[in-house]
Amino acid sequence: MVLKIIRKLELLFYKSYNKVLFRKVNCELSKLVIGPEYFKNFVLIHPENLTIGLNTVINGDLTINALGGVKIGRYCHIAKGCTIYSHNHNFKSNKLIPYDGEEILRPVEVGDAVWIGANVTIAPGAKIGHGVIVAAGSVVFGEIPDCAIVRGNPAKVVGWRDTEVFWKLYKEGKFA
Repeated sequence: MVLKIIRKLELLFYKSYNKVLFRKVNCELSKLVIGPEYFKNFVLIHPENLTIGLNTVINGDLTINALGGVKIGRYCHIAKGCTIYSHNHNFKSNKLIPYDGEEILRPVEVGDAVWIGANVTIAPGAKIGHGVIVAAGSVVFGEIPDCAIVRGNPAKVVGWRDTEVFWKLYKEGKFA
């Protein structure tokens, strides 16, 4: 009985916390799904530059610095420990080392129905296509084509989804 009451209080607190934390994010809060690891650390820097699509699932230990803009598609599943950066420092400076105060903005795009495993880092300027699977612990740079399965640092294509099946289900709106 006591555990049920504590759980209800946690949920009530979390709903209030969620509304404050995500209030500046460009998404419909009622359509944002917070996964089972939701009581742990969400760090959103420049949430006004963050767009999250319909029914995307995010988990805790999430850090997104959206200074340069971050767009996450619909029906994505993002495991705990994901870090996304959309800017870099100017290390080519002729004034200061290791870098100067200039911010180099490089937007990040994540397509629809992307599955991002635990502890993935997405680097500034990354573009992840629809239906991509990113293995746990990967570091994503550059452009990842639709339906690719990637892993490693840097993330490399190691396989492909069945694209015919993926696009059929996508067009029929059959999302988890």
